[in-house]
Amino acid sequence: MTNELGIQWLRHFNKHTKHRTVGVHRLLIINGHESHDSLEFQQLYKEKQIITICMPSHSSHLLQPLDVGCFSPLKDAYGRQVEDLIRNHIYHVTKLEFLPAFKAAY
Repeated sequence: MTNELGIQWLRHFNKHTKHRTVGVHRLLIINGHESHDSLEFQQLYKEKQIITICMPSHSSHLLQPLDVGCFSPLKDAYGRQVEDLIRNHIYHVTKLEFLPAFKAAY
């Protein structure tokens, strides 16, 4: 991630959320990456009436609901599928192994 990519992403966010806003402001929760701290990034979100809230350092894995409630169980189930592959002496997961393992985990 670079400062320029951060700006491009914020413009993308603005473009796809500005017409779906109820009221004037939108809320954007950020993780404190240095690209979010650039002057240009800050000027752009203020200009576009986007309010930012920064999560505390090293806490995004705890605070992001989809990571905790949805993807964490899927990640664990997929990990068990990969362990089964390893037990069968398959040490490199290709597309052929990935799809059945993911389907079983899902």
